[in-house]
Amino acid sequence: MTGVVLYGDPVCPFAWLAYRWLADTGTEFSMRPMSLAVLNEGKSVPESHRQRVEDSLHAGRVLAAIEDPAAAARFHVALARRVHERRQPVSDAVLRAALRDARVPEDLAGQANSADADPAVHDAHQASQDALGETGGSPITQLDGRAFFGPVLTELPGPAEGRALFDALRATAAVPAFAELRRPRVGAPTIPEG
Repeated sequence: MTGVVLYGDPVCPFAWLAYRWLADTGTEFSMRPMSLAVLNEGKSVPESHRQRVEDSLHAGRVLAAIEDPAAAARFHVALARRVHERRQPVSDAVLRAALRDARVPEDLAGQANSADADPAVHDAHQASQDALGETGGSPITQLDGRAFFGPVLTELPGPAEGRALFDALRATAAVPAFAELRRPRVGAPTIPEG
């Protein structure tokens, strides 16, 4: 295997479940950002999702200000854990706490309200779309050079199910002709509190 990359937005619950799933399989993978804010630029966003898009923009700006990819990944995980497992809203205090958890200077939280990083946020998002080969949401999983939108999980699978899912994704990645497999999703994701 040449590598696994998970592109996700730290405020996306589906990306967080995909992260937890991959981590639970023991698979080594890289975490890279994408942006729900950029994905939804110029679109009419339902009122129920506007705050998440705004949070995405703030989180993406802070991520873009972190130069070291390993530190950015630590911040991504620290922020996502606070947002999804601890149910904390994205705020200056939460951004600072996640930066502290990631061992990154807390003053980078000030980038959340600065448009200076917007080109870098767009570039990171475009990298996720380029990996996929078309427009796709969060998460995107790249395996051995082939990327897929998803997996979209509605809850964290158990260890055996999670490993079977990874093995199935690896098998589909090995078939160049495989393009898509989909079934309807019911309800919001269930994320265990942490």
